[in-house]
Amino acid sequence: MLRIERYGNSRFWALYDGQDLVVVTVYKRGAQALLRRLAAQPPAAAAQAARARAQPAREAGAAGG
Repeated sequence: MLRIERYGNSRFWALYDGQDLVVVTVYKRGAQALLRRLAAQPPAAAAQAARARAQPAREAGAAGG
């Protein structure tokens, strides 16, 4: 679940995904814009993209050693 909170006792805003800090922004509107964009992404597509980025690194390590 995505949520926006103040980042400590500062003027900054933090966007959290559960307990994980995703980003710290100066403006609350920036955090809101990121929240909208991330919420619009299908979760499976984000996970698939992460696996695709990691795949070439694993193949290169297996081929090199």
